[in-house]
Amino acid sequence: MSLRDQFKKAKILSDKDSKRLAHEARVERSEKGREQIEREQQARQQEIEQLRQSDREQSRREQEKRERDRKEHEELAAVRTMIADARKPGPGAVKFYFATADGNLPWLELSPREAQEVRAGALCVVRKGPAGTHTYGLLDLESCKRVARTLPDAVVHAPRGVAS
Repeated sequence: MSLRDQFKKAKILSDKDSKRLAHEARVERSEKGREQIEREQQARQQEIEQLRQSDREQSRREQEKRERDRKEHEELAAVRTMIADARKPGPGAVKFYFATADGNLPWLELSPREAQEVRAGALCVVRKGPAGTHTYGLLDLESCKRVARTLPDAVVHAPRGVAS
């Protein structure tokens, strides 16, 4: 059923107007000729295909963005878990002083082994709580690099190049 028939059935278009529109369409087809009409149809098809292609491309970009956001969210959750599970320093007899970004000079009581590993760069000090708190944990160098990529403010002491 054509659009003209649907309009006629809905009584939006009278019989007289319907016949006039059909006549105008026949006249237009005869004036343009078969080749012109086919070219117009091909042009319309190409335009429709371009619109479909752009819709597919936009959908692909949106899907990629959702995937990136999901991965970032998962990485952030994993890093927060790593920080929460960072081992507690000490107890020990060695006081290890370090400077924080806000200018404080806190210290940790570390065992001689931990102090040696921190000085050598095998262990890093991370803040377990929010900024301004002094609850620290120790992480191995590889985990610290991962934390530095996602939450750089959580790394308070690491070898040069890790937290930059």
